[in-house]
Amino acid sequence: MARDLFVKRVRLDSTGGVRELDFDHPVVLIHGPIDTGKTTLVDCIRYVLGLPVDWRQVPAERLTAVTVHWRIEGMEIALRRSTVADLATAELLNPFDGQVDELLDTVPQEGSSRRLVGDVLLEFLGLSELFAPPTAVALLGRGARLTFAQLYALCYLSQDTVDGTESVRGRANSAQSYKTVVELVLGLIDAQMRVLEARRDHLTQTAGELKQRTETIAEFLTGSAAQLQEELTRARHEEKEALTALEEVKGRKRAATSHLDPLRCRVAALESSLSKAREADGAAAHGLTAARQNLARAQRPPTATPGERCPACSHSLTGRLTAEGCCWLCQGVLDPAARTEALRAAEAALITAELRAVEAAKAVGEAQDALARARSTLEEQTHQEVSPLAGQIEQLSAAHAGARTRFSMLERQLDPHRRLAELHQALRTAQEELRGVREDIKARKRLLAGRQVTLGEIEEQFRAIIDGLNLPNEPGARIDANSLLPKVRSGKLTKVGHGVRTAINVAYRMTFLSYALLTAATELPTLLIIDSPRKNVGYGDQDQQLIGRLYTHFLEHISTSRAHQVIIVDNDLPSLPAQLRRRMHTIELTRENPLVP
Repeated sequence: MARDLFVKRVRLDSTGGVRELDFDHPVVLIHGPIDTGKTTLVDCIRYVLGLPVDWRQVPAERLTAVTVHWRIEGMEIALRRSTVADLATAELLNPFDGQVDELLDTVPQEGSSRRLVGDVLLEFLGLSELFAPPTAVALLGRGARLTFAQLYALCYLSQDTVDGTESVRGRANSAQSYKTVVELVLGLIDAQMRVLEARRDHLTQTAGELKQRTETIAEFLTGSAAQLQEELTRARHEEKEALTALEEVKGRKRAATSHLDPLRCRVAALESSLSKAREADGAAAHGLTAARQNLARAQRPPTATPGERCPACSHSLTGRLTAEGCCWLCQGVLDPAARTEALRAAEAALITAELRAVEAAKAVGEAQDALARARSTLEEQTHQEVSPLAGQIEQLSAAHAGARTRFSMLERQLDPHRRLAELHQALRTAQEELRGVREDIKARKRLLAGRQVTLGEIEEQFRAIIDGLNLPNEPGARIDANSLLPKVRSGKLTKVGHGVRTAINVAYRMTFLSYALLTAATELPTLLIIDSPRKNVGYGDQDQQLIGRLYTHFLEHISTSRAHQVIIVDNDLPSLPAQLRRRMHTIELTRENPLVP
């Protein structure tokens, strides 16, 4: 069914104040002299939708913000957008209290988590899935995405497009995207069928590739997966048993090693004692040597010894004559009793040093013997208790490594079988989905059997409107089946006059809206904005009659339904019967009362 898109109220904030305009009517006519803001008003409607606008001088200098209240699919919303600050943001407002419900981006922003205005509008209209992948991809190709701007081009005939000087499809659309959008919203194609067909083709290709891969792998496999799995289970069991036995023996070795710790401590203590005994033996030997030297000095006669030097000045005393019984150094007379006492003391010290040396040597020998016995005991018990376990660990480690190698080898042999089973499962899944997609395609074809007549119905509606307009010289206007754009008997619209071209373009867009009213079978938004049809048609008598017939069609076919809205911008009111003029809501702008305060 047609999508409800209806302008209810427009608010303009400017440096000169605030202005609010009532649009809550099926047909709204905005009229007034040039440069009073008529086109600016429809530009304001376009602006809050996040679409680009080239402002004219006065609004660019004075306008500060635009707010438009909408009815979209029965839901009331409001959109506000500043014209002076943060132009990349629009505000989604609660229409009842004016509070901001959400900030929206007007154009995609890198790194932004906010939604786009156009995406939100497509969501409100219920067209998100129709315009986004995979539908758009199925219709236009990889990476394609249709936007709200391309849809809005069907709802807005600007001054440039109304007379056909530019392509009537609008700037937002290429020839292909325009045709696709028209086909989508008017039901001329079924996007879901394209998606299903694309999915069918993909699944067919995938199933073929999976089948070929399974056949290739199966050719090189020997033995059955069940046998390999059984051997793998046994190998896993053997590997676990070998590991268990290995860990058990390692535990016993750790326990035996711990049992010998006291002996190790005893050996370490004896090694320490031996070291101390050797230190004491060395000290005793040093003392014995010193005692012997002291005795030798005590025994030496008091005469000068060749080569002796003075202890003070180091001068050689060789050849110096010293009297017998005198000191060779100081020449003083020596006491024989003192010399004898010194000799006895030196001899006693030597005897003591010799005894100490003997005792120290004996202690070293005893320590060496005790250490040798402790080491022998440790080695014997290690050989008896630990060495056999080390041999068992070596054997069990080899057995475990062998079991693990066999397990790994069997796993590698079984891996292709597992991969083959996965491929078989993937193939079954793809084949099951393919059967479901084919059934969906059959059901869809039965459901869409009547779609072939839709284009013919639209062409009939277009011809009926054209016939009602009674165009001069009967240009033979029709809709081109390839481009879905209007053309005339002689070719492009530029082959006919300015006024006739304008009437054909307006009739073309009115056809879409009329078809939506008659059938309720389209996805077309119900809003149509037409900028300056009267000015583009002309002001001659025949032109006046033609524009009157255009307005009559608006009023007779649309004004009775509040679910649809036509907004017309023109320089002045057409010449119409009073009962028809009363069906229009008019907004008059004058030079004394322009749009922007």
